[in-house]
Amino acid sequence: MSPPTVRKIYALAAALCERSGEEFPATPEVASELIERLRAENGHPAPRLQDVSLRDDGSRRAVRGTRKLARAIAAEVARELA
Repeated sequence: MSPPTVRKIYALAAALCERSGEEFPATPEVASELIERLRAENGHPAPRLQDVSLRDDGSRRAVRGTRKLARAIAAEVARELA
């Protein structure tokens, strides 16, 4: 079974926002704030992203890999939304 498409994930997020009485975020910043608030309300054990420091022990390679992955995801999103 293949993973859900970006459109399906957005539809699911919109439906969950509607069900919970939340407004669907209009900007990435608002989305980040909503995600952080909901994670805290749900008692998510992981620290917030801004609370995690970047490691200096070879993480540059990991950052390049992350950027490469982010570009690939962005390209896939663009193809699906076209």
